[in-house]
This record gives sequence, structure tokens and C-alpha cells, in this order.
Amino acid sequence: MGQDKATLVYGHAPQWRAVAALLAQCGAEVFWSCTAAQAAAWQLGDRALFDLVPGHGPASGLHAAFSRAPEGAWLVVGCDYPHLEAPDLQRLIDARAPAVEAVAYQNDATGEIEPMLSLWEPAAQGQFLHAFAAGDDSPRRALRRCALQVLTPRTPHVLVNQNTPAPPNAPRMSSSSGTP
Repeated sequence: MGQDKATLVYGHAPQWRAVAALLAQCGAEVFWSCTAAQAAAWQLGDRALFDLVPGHGPASGLHAAFSRAPEGAWLVVGCDYPHLEAPDLQRLIDARAPAVEAVAYQNDATGEIEPMLSLWEPAAQGQFLHAFAAGDDSPRRALRRCALQVLTPRTPHVLVNQNTPAPPNAPRMSSSSGTP
């Protein structure tokens, strides 16, 4: 892509700030998987999560988060879902249940679950960390092995990100770079 997705501006703020605002509306404590340069520029302090095992893309970020605090649930939100709204995140939280180890949205266009838009309970985190240690760094495979609650998004465009084509009739996205 040639630039950091977290700094793309779809509305009035860089996407990393927009996602943080959505999480705050849901009462979530916000941490960022980021580089040292991002942490310094964004003034994240102890809210920055650095890869403990770099080189595995988003799985490295999950590994860092789950290793930091494995006793609580993690609401995982990628920074590249510009149509995401607080009620979409609240649905993940509300779907928690005693027999459920993880909650994720399913993208009907691809038929795949979205590991970067999901909620991981400690049992799911443990399964991911065990698989990661064994060389399997796929968050999607880890979720599939869990007692998983799958949600359908309120509208397909919620799951459109910079990596997937827009579904028919989805609002068009435009982006510009900005400074945090």
C-alpha cells in the first residue's frame, strides 16, 4: 500500500484515533499494537504494545496483547475498517456467553471470519498462544478451533477494509494521509 493504514483519514481524524474513539464509547481500555516510532509520534506511553516475536504481521500484535494480559478478554479491532461504528463493537461484547471462547464477524463476501474484528476470551487466547508457539501464526485458524460465536454484520460494508473490494452498493471510500 505504501503507507501506514492507521494514519489514513476517512473522516476527520486518522484511523487509529477513530478506532480508539469507538472503543472508548464501548468502555474498552485501549491499547495499540504499533512500532516504536508510532508509539512516540502518537504519545501512547504504556498503551503501546510492541511485538515480542516480530515478523508475523497481525499475529505478532495478538501475541503481544495476549501475553501482556491473558486473564481478561481482548476486543481486537484492526485499524482499517473505516465503516465500523460503536454499535458494531458493542455487538461483539454483547455476544459474550459462558460457553463461548471467541466472537467474530463473518464476511459473507468471502465466507471467512474476521480475526481482526473479534473478541477473544482467555481460553481462545491460550489456544492462539499455544498454536503460535508451535509455528501456526494464523489467527483465523485459531478462532476456528474455538467455541466460536459468529456474527453477521449489520450491513456488508462494515467489513470493507483496505484489503478487500467493496461489496455492491457500498459507499465509496476515499483516503488521504494526515498527521496524527
